This record gives sequence, structure tokens and C-alpha cells, in this order.
Amino acid sequence: MKNSAIKFIVNQQEEFGWLSIQIKPREEKRAIENLTNQGFESYFPTIYSLPQHSGNPQIKKEPMFPGYAFVRVSQNIELKSLNSTRGVIKIIRFGDEYPLLDHKDILAIQSIEDASFNNPKQETYKIGEQIIIINGPLKDQKGIISKEASNQRVEILYIMLNRAHLINIPIENISKY
Repeated sequence: MKNSAIKFIVNQQEEFGWLSIQIKPREEKRAIENLTNQGFESYFPTIYSLPQHSGNPQIKKEPMFPGYAFVRVSQNIELKSLNSTRGVIKIIRFGDEYPLLDHKDILAIQSIEDASFNNPKQETYKIGEQIIIINGPLKDQKGIISKEASNQRVEILYIMLNRAHLINIPIENISKY
């Protein structure tokens, strides 16, 4: 690949930008390690959440953009070595143009990642989704989310003794069914 054919879509005020790359499934660590060994600065954003399981919840770390990472580059980069890195499928491009993210975009992604680490969010639930109550007097009772009462409580519709009942319950007391 000749550098003369490469067109970067970049903010003219920045010397460096970040390319998006597609990573092979379940080879994120290998790709990041190989990129680092070649001298590339790479970033694979993650996000933290608190899935609800019976018992004690544990913080779960998962990719923010599954199958994708970012590599910091300069204008004189040799794309062939980047594209042939073990674990990398391809560099994201549109035709013969390679979009570059500004460093401020990467900083914004990192701030979201940091915020999720410091305050992991509970699993999200949608209205109409089936759930099961995992704690309290209605343990093992199935229900349906009828509305979000607050960011940590939901209203559940459940059937007991052939009658529909509504209850307002904390999110940590339910799990997806």
C-alpha cells in the first residue's frame, strides 16, 4: 500500500489521530500485545457493569465496542504492518479514506470508561421485559417491567392468586428471565 494513495480524514490542527481497527473475536489481548510490540499506541475501551445474579453481584468488565480498538498514528504510518498484525482483521476505512478520531474523542471515551469503573451501572431493563425477582418475599416470582420508577427502582407487574399486582422494587432485587 503506497502512502501517496492514503487519504486521512483528519482535523488539520492535530499532528496525530486515532485509526479504528477491527479485531478478531476473542483475540483482543493478542492484538493489543502485538500492536504494542510493534511500537503502536493502542486503546481497547472497556465498560464496567453490575450484572444481577442470585448471590452477590460482581463487577463485569466487557468491551465498549466489541471487536474494535483504536491505534494512535502519525501521517507517515506504514499501514501494511498495522493491517498484517496478528489479531487484527482490518483497518476501518471508507473507500480509500481512513477516518481519524481526534485525541479529544479518545479522551471522551476514556472518561466514560473511568466513570463506569468508579460507578458501575446496574443492568438495564426495558419496559415489557420479563424478569424474575431474586431477593425478598417474592423471590422466584416472575414478572414484567411496567415502568421505570427511578434510576434504581422499577415497577413490576406480576400475577399471584389469579390477580395482577404492581410492585415498586429496587433493581438489585431482579434479574432478566
